Amino acid sequence: MHYEVSGSGNVPLICLHGWACNCEQFAELSRQLTNKFRVFSPDLPGHGRTPLNGFSPGFESYAAKIVDFALRHKLERPVLLGHSMGGVLSLMVAARGRIQPRAIINLDGSLPPADETMAGQRLIRSWLDEPDFRERLNTLLRRAFFLPSERDARCETILRTMCSASDAVLRFFPEQADELCPDRILPRVVAPVLYIGSSAPRFNSRKAAACITHFKLEQISDAGHFLHIYAANRVAAAIMSFLKPLLLR
Repeated sequence: MHYEVSGSGNVPLICLHGWACNCEQFAELSRQLTNKFRVFSPDLPGHGRTPLNGFSPGFESYAAKIVDFALRHKLERPVLLGHSMGGVLSLMVAARGRIQPRAIINLDGSLPPADETMAGQRLIRSWLDEPDFRERLNTLLRRAFFLPSERDARCETILRTMCSASDAVLRFFPEQADELCPDRILPRVVAPVLYIGSSAPRFNSRKAAACITHFKLEQISDAGHFLHIYAANRVAAAIMSFLKPLLLR
């Protein structure tokens, strides 16, 4: 996998991008965390500069790939930070138990999903075989993921990136999302977990809190789904406040 590395800190931090996105979207947030962390930002197969090369996209296969990445680079007790799908994968990786993360930070990832999130996934799934699927997806994502004030050049770049992903990448998430079982995954996460929600969180925070032993919730109510881009300063501050006592261990 292609990946970017930055920072001079002693604690490894793995940044995991969202569905049909790429590691470049962590550029600003990474800059604000490099004093404390050694930041690793991979492009998952089929995303950014990592081709599929026969890889079959799936939640389990991506989680296994992340575990292998951490082990190959000898990243001991990393912080796992994921946006959207990356947040889901961070929790799945922690639940596997092959690596022991210091903490997990879920940036608006839908595990467990909110009711509105499930409805959106069903709608996308119903469009998969339509000839104008990508156009419909573009319209839906602009409305669901970006506040009116965020519909700028950065928004258009993100939408172009997402809607130009391969068919295999665009299909797997809506096709497999219903197969995820939060009741099996989340209770197996023993590390402290911070959920940071957007103006309309994609996750069900009550269910997450009931399943995770060490759970904390923050919300940035005036940012859309890409809060690590549009509210990077506040996301970084929330992360550092959460991690400060953990970095002393």
